[in-house]
Amino acid sequence: MTKRKPAPVSEILVEEFMKSMGLTQGALAEAMGVQRKHVNELCNNRRNITAAT
Repeated sequence: MTKRKPAPVSEILVEEFMKSMGLTQGALAEAMGVQRKHVNELCNNRRNITAAT
């Protein structure tokens, strides 16, 4: 058993998806059909990902 804390969703979103795919927050927001502010809050761990998101 490790004592590491789980990686936050925001870190996974940015590091594993956005950087590897070359997506900006604006492009991701447009693809998701949400405001750029919503994606920014997801990336900065100020908003939780919900089923609707």
